[in-house]
Amino acid sequence: MFKKLAAALASLIVASTVWAPAAMAWSPGEGGYFNNPRGSTAEKFRLQIRITSAIRHTPRGGRIMIATYLLDYGPAADALIAARNRGVSTQVVMDDDIDTRHSRRLQRVLNRDNGRGGLRWGPDNSFAIQCQGSCRGGARNVNLHSKFYAFSRTGTAANVVMVSSANLNRGAATLGWNDLFVMRGVPSVYAKYRQIHEQMARDRGVAKPYQVHRAGRFESRFFPKPSGGRATDPTYQALNRIHCRGASGGAGRGGRTAVNISMFFWAGDRGMYLARKVIQLDRDGCLVSVIYGAPANDVAAVLRKSAWNGGIELYDSRMDRNNNGKVDMRVHHKYMLVNGHYGADRSSWQVFAGSQNWAKGLRGDEVTLKVASRPAYARYLKNWQYVRSTASRKIGR
Repeated sequence: MFKKLAAALASLIVASTVWAPAAMAWSPGEGGYFNNPRGSTAEKFRLQIRITSAIRHTPRGGRIMIATYLLDYGPAADALIAARNRGVSTQVVMDDDIDTRHSRRLQRVLNRDNGRGGLRWGPDNSFAIQCQGSCRGGARNVNLHSKFYAFSRTGTAANVVMVSSANLNRGAATLGWNDLFVMRGVPSVYAKYRQIHEQMARDRGVAKPYQVHRAGRFESRFFPKPSGGRATDPTYQALNRIHCRGASGGAGRGGRTAVNISMFFWAGDRGMYLARKVIQLDRDGCLVSVIYGAPANDVAAVLRKSAWNGGIELYDSRMDRNNNGKVDMRVHHKYMLVNGHYGADRSSWQVFAGSQNWAKGLRGDEVTLKVASRPAYARYLKNWQYVRSTASRKIGR
């Protein structure tokens, strides 16, 4: 009996030894992720923690490429420096407005050997630079506003790209609602983001800064689009492809197409023509629901008028939690969800996300991502409904 028990225990130990590494292996996951600025620390920093975990799990010989408008999250800066020290090509492009202790520290360490040996980025092939305006557009009066995080390999996955509304900063965790979409295992997607990042790092205009890349259910658009106007605005064109009737195959609601929007900054001529188009979709029979975070007064007035007249469903996410007269929380998303008749597809589930606000987003460095996926749509809609019900107030009747 004792021998049989010992043999069984030995088998269990061997099995545990064999399976433990697999069980403990880290994965970046895929699909949509969201923070909750009203939740626990882990819930607030969910996106920053996921990005930082991907940095920490990038092996020696790998490559990390980050583009961000703001950067003040200490754990990420620590992880980037540690990655560089273990032999990862660690490459960060930031906007020239960034001036934080952690951004300065990154530049000191990652740029230490730049120019050495005749190499622009030095033998470690790492750097942290600030674009002087638009990285790829050459203009000096606009920003690098893209937010993407790319990894040649991290954990169990290769060719990982994360596109987000969130910067690598604390404010994105504590002051706003944000999203992050993770793609993995698609070499052409990673290669395109690598190409764009390499162009950004040169900080000079390119011949064709506006680029579109399609791979399966993913469509990435890279800006600036210098000659963009309403007729050629990709967002306006996407809205034009929405048909409010004729949804089928389980999509839409009662044959009508549903459009849900969560938008931070909504302003200017562009913001106005997009607002009017959204209102027109409602008049055409679409089920349009909007949450906004920082609309300009004129855009807000147009949206509010529609809501009060029985048009779009409208929700205001702005909160003043300490009653000091200043907004200290709101949606920072830049996403739109379409379920129903889109283009020639009467049974469509679409997510439009990324870094671009509905304002002057055509002129600076931005990235937008369209995902044609029912599970992705369902995940984003759940987030939209949660924010609506817990962190916004209805406008209109």
